[in-house]
Amino acid sequence: MKVFVTGASGFVGAHSARALLNAGHEVRLLVRNKAPVADYFARHGHAVDDFAIGDMRDQPLVEAAMTGCDAVLHAAALVSVDPKRGDEIYRNNLAGIDAVLGTACRLGLTRIVYVSSLSVLFQEGVAQIDESVPLGNPANAYARSKRDCDAHVRAMQAQGLPIHMTYPAGIFGPDDPKLSEANHGVASFVKVVPRTSTGLQGIDVRDLAAVHRFLLEAGAPNDPAAARYIVGGNYYPWDDFHALLQRLTGRRIQGPRMPGALLRAMGRTVDLIRRVVPFETQVSAEAMTYVTQWVRADSTRILSRSGLSFRSGDETFGDTIRWLVQAGHLDAKYAGKLVN
Repeated sequence: MKVFVTGASGFVGAHSARALLNAGHEVRLLVRNKAPVADYFARHGHAVDDFAIGDMRDQPLVEAAMTGCDAVLHAAALVSVDPKRGDEIYRNNLAGIDAVLGTACRLGLTRIVYVSSLSVLFQEGVAQIDESVPLGNPANAYARSKRDCDAHVRAMQAQGLPIHMTYPAGIFGPDDPKLSEANHGVASFVKVVPRTSTGLQGIDVRDLAAVHRFLLEAGAPNDPAAARYIVGGNYYPWDDFHALLQRLTGRRIQGPRMPGALLRAMGRTVDLIRRVVPFETQVSAEAMTYVTQWVRADSTRILSRSGLSFRSGDETFGDTIRWLVQAGHLDAKYAGKLVN
């Protein structure tokens, strides 16, 4: 099977393409810059030379590159927390849906996977998130673009078009082509973990890649309107996550107790300041809402269908911390016994 993959320069796309290659499939990668992507795959044992160079919004390019492929994995998205790029992010991500998924359906492909985000299902006040939860109403442009992309794909599914959709939680793991926001968070958490309300949910990128491989190999869904799968990994109350990182590293990690209301107020204050003085930060009102009000998401549907299982937190975060040190993103002293 030859799979057309978007987003292979990013964390999810790169690992998903590697999972397909490891299973004996071929890939054709849509990228803007070939050299760093080819180098990444070469470092991990794959001599990839089938590239389409360009933008996911370029429908004629996408159609030409997709021709001859048997399947499509759409993992690309423009990501930025810069509020000044909000309109650009929104337009680009929606245009990518039409160019990539619309083209795949017009070409008659039946093995199609679109990577959404569990954040689009976040609802304040629910006890647990599953696939029946309605789409939420996120504030930032990236999350809104993912929500509206999701709604657009749902409309395509309702027409009977054969698209699988995955909803990953926070994505962690080693071998990150760029330092993703979640892995950047791990580099901070080995220094301090705010022990607050609710908890953290995370999926190992390698497990998510295995899900994507399974769905592409499975082919067209029996019921496209129900072909939506939460890939949530494991849920960690903040106290448990703090204890996990201390045990893995053998270090004492700061764990201040911080009320959820205080963190959410901090996020709102940062948002106000950034309107006057723009700067990059992981702190925002929306991020602090997720940190303090997230509830467990249920992955039963995909686990039951695929027979797959999720890695333990020991493996995911142990491998991630070791990789952060190896890649120069973290001082070895913070990894403790993981690198000794």
